[in-house]
Amino acid sequence: MLRRPEGRGELEGPSPSGRRAPQNAPSPASLDRLPAPLYPSRSRGSPTAEGAVPEADQRARSAAWAALLLLLPGCTVGIGRGPVTDFFVKDYDLPDYAPGVAAFRAERQRLEPTPETGALGGMAGAYAGGRRRAWRAQAAGGLGGLAGALVAQEFSQAETEPPLPAEYGSLSLALPIVVTDPNKGPTFGLLPVSVLQEGNRITNIFAPDFTYNEIDGIGSVFRMLRFFSRDSFLKIDAGSSTEGYNQFKVHYEQRRLGPNRFLYFRGLFRYDTDLSQRFYGLGNDTDEDAESTYVFRKTQAGATIGLELPLDVSIELRERVVSYGVGPGRLEDVASTKARHPDVFGVNDGRLTVLTHQIRLTYDGRDSADNPTEGVFGQFTYDVADNTLGGSVGFNRFRLELVAHLPLWRKRFITVFRVAAWLMTGEDIPFYELTSVGGRSTVRGYGEGRFVDKNGFVANVEERIRLYELVLAGNRIQVQVAAFLDVGRVYAGGEGFTLRDSKFAVGGALRILVPDSNLVTSIDMGFSDEGSAVFVDLGYPF
Repeated sequence: MLRRPEGRGELEGPSPSGRRAPQNAPSPASLDRLPAPLYPSRSRGSPTAEGAVPEADQRARSAAWAALLLLLPGCTVGIGRGPVTDFFVKDYDLPDYAPGVAAFRAERQRLEPTPETGALGGMAGAYAGGRRRAWRAQAAGGLGGLAGALVAQEFSQAETEPPLPAEYGSLSLALPIVVTDPNKGPTFGLLPVSVLQEGNRITNIFAPDFTYNEIDGIGSVFRMLRFFSRDSFLKIDAGSSTEGYNQFKVHYEQRRLGPNRFLYFRGLFRYDTDLSQRFYGLGNDTDEDAESTYVFRKTQAGATIGLELPLDVSIELRERVVSYGVGPGRLEDVASTKARHPDVFGVNDGRLTVLTHQIRLTYDGRDSADNPTEGVFGQFTYDVADNTLGGSVGFNRFRLELVAHLPLWRKRFITVFRVAAWLMTGEDIPFYELTSVGGRSTVRGYGEGRFVDKNGFVANVEERIRLYELVLAGNRIQVQVAAFLDVGRVYAGGEGFTLRDSKFAVGGALRILVPDSNLVTSIDMGFSDEGSAVFVDLGYPF
């Protein structure tokens, strides 16, 4: 059985089936077999009498570290064009591949007019003129001349434009994973990354991870983020672990649809099994000692259709159906939620289905949705959970969010203000659908969903500072740091608004940005009265 030592450090106990490490939040996931040196093991064979490591183990460790050192610096490789590589790498905003000036000249010579082709062209011109009721020769010649001029213009333009390169560029490297998750504890592993690009634009990122965690065990998650163009992308995550963690997700987005290209679409399907979810009960003043754990299974499908309006406004409709299941906790040293909080709705009520209809109104005056440096963002969302068309519960949820970005000194400093509020009405709402405070996008000094109740608010202030910029494999890379202050609170239904007993967190973040591809990698660390929490993810928290 696992035992919690004094303080909140790592748990002691057997490793392979050990279920628990420190406390609380999200990590980049699960993995496959790792070389021995990349994670600690509590039993790795008996050392010799003198405590020396056997020679075979020494050779294995040396080989593993040598392989890691070779991977870490990264390498660049050219990938030839073809039907398969085009599907995975091509930027469909760019024209089709052009082989070069010499090939165009040869093609032009092959198609150069001869007496025969000239006669045929004259006949075609005369026919076209006749169809237009213009029998005069000048009309036929004029039409033929116009066609010739258009073809000549196309060849001339093709000759002067630089051809696309015959190969796609790529950058491959491997990064170590050392993450402390407030819920899972420490995770160790390896993250190989392959970045594929056409020109200066990143078009695909492969980022599988191979990790070890005392709760999830050994596992792997495959990740692909494919940018077909600036208006469409596909994201796929798929993985599992030896202890039963699962993550499968497909997300597709397409903008600029329809006759006037004002429509956009988003589709999502996901299935998750999380072995380390925590619940402390309902309310803003729940004690750490009320901690419990449960296995959370969620299957979700959703579709969104949106309309872009003038003045940076958009409106969208979304349909979402989610099936939830709560299982007994598996951690030996933490009580199961089913036993500690049996009367909370959703804990012992079997599998529940939540069907929601959503309408969302958004104003987005930022200069970029993914990597904003200035502008204002506002969003109002209204959800209706429907229990008449197959859903298990019915409720209403209102959400309002405002974010402002204020740049200074040529955008080297960016001050970000954000406030968000949630209001829910209805009875018998499952605890996992209620408002929660704590986690990467709310108050970063606590684990995900630390405080739960019907209503709530958060306010954040963050100062983002660009330290320096470099060029790596033809891509601009920016290094950014940030300092932040987060505050938030949850409220019971009918409880009036007050700032008393609000939860605070301070901390900092390190971000790596690729401005040309709107890619942001973020590591955020927050501190609160319950300790610290580290979050690693793509994109900004808000």
